[in-house]
Amino acid sequence: MHRKIMLGTAAVAGFTLLAACNQETASTASPNDINATQTAQNDPAPGSRNETVSAAKDAVAGAVGTVSAQLTSSTKGFVDGAAVSDMYEVQAGQLAAMRAHSPELKKFASEMVDAHTKTTEQLKSILAKAAPDVMPPMQLDARREGMLNDLKGAKDADFDGRYIAQQVNAHNEALILMRGYAEDGDNADIKAFATETQPKVQMHLDMINDIDRKYRASDAQARNSGNTDNARTR
Repeated sequence: MHRKIMLGTAAVAGFTLLAACNQETASTASPNDINATQTAQNDPAPGSRNETVSAAKDAVAGAVGTVSAQLTSSTKGFVDGAAVSDMYEVQAGQLAAMRAHSPELKKFASEMVDAHTKTTEQLKSILAKAAPDVMPPMQLDARREGMLNDLKGAKDADFDGRYIAQQVNAHNEALILMRGYAEDGDNADIKAFATETQPKVQMHLDMINDIDRKYRASDAQARNSGNTDNARTR
């Protein structure tokens, strides 16, 4: 009980910080930037988002997602979390399949679209028989919408890193969600779904962590090469 209270407090703090990040973005923007953001609110143009702010917001969103997944215990909560996670994965994957620079990341993104489309259909099929009164949400929540908008608004040079960071957080959250319901869920059919899906999520997490390591190594090598070149020209 004490652990749930502490986690709930952390979640509230995370949501507050996430809102503050959004407010900070708006307050530091010029009137022209605010008007442009309002006009393209549903579809930010590439390069319209500040990478430092987006990285901070994504880090907070990832922490909030982890706590949220840890607190989820009801069937409705699990279904909502799984459905929204799938929606985000499909939309983010479709975007990354077009905008990512790394061929490996493009391939991963396409696989995420296919995999999460399948789990969406599988969960819907199970719900129709095992829990017809539980309806999954039809649109993204504010947190995932914000993540997707930051991804859409990322500069081309920042896109791969932003997508990778979001994917690591999203799959960590999904893994906690699946594991928790597989252990403590109250619907046998949905528990079986969570149990079956858990290793798939773990595989996706392992894949994106591997891509992340390669990306970080390549980025570090590029920076070191740049520093060496600058030193030689002095």
